[in-house]
Amino acid sequence: MTGPAVSVISPPVEWAQRRDKIFVTINVRECPKDYNLQIESKKITFSGNNPDKSKKFVLNLDLYGEVLPEEYKKLASDRSVQLCLTRKDEGAYWPRLLESKTRMHFLKTDFNRWKDEDETDEEDETANWESMMSNMNIGGTEEDSEEEEQDSDDDDLPDLEDDKEIEKLE
Repeated sequence: MTGPAVSVISPPVEWAQRRDKIFVTINVRECPKDYNLQIESKKITFSGNNPDKSKKFVLNLDLYGEVLPEEYKKLASDRSVQLCLTRKDEGAYWPRLLESKTRMHFLKTDFNRWKDEDETDEEDETANWESMMSNMNIGGTEEDSEEEEQDSDDDDLPDLEDDKEIEKLE
């Protein structure tokens, strides 16, 4: 007699990066805190079972670049395991998370955490936007010109016709 069949599943994974960090979220709603997680310099390994042992979650990620395994941070909840990995070499963004160029169906970009390479955390976007607008002179007037130009839209419009006159014509 054999036991129930066990489904082996790769859990959904989301990732984002900075010049010095890689963020990885392993979404495992059905996997309680009873799991195995290993972080190596170029590999992340995760495995765990759901409570009734009918599903086994297995994940092996061979990373594009190296991380410092002793410096990672982890936040585990009932829904996910979130990792913040420190990259060994700070610098240009990785073109992808995995060493392989093969597209994995379970791996997606975490756009909630994603920042482009040219964005910085210290940058105040409002001040940057206002500075750009003033440099481009998008206010509609030149700074040296004090006289206002007359626009055809500013002309006085004639009054609307009286409703009674329109009724007489009909």
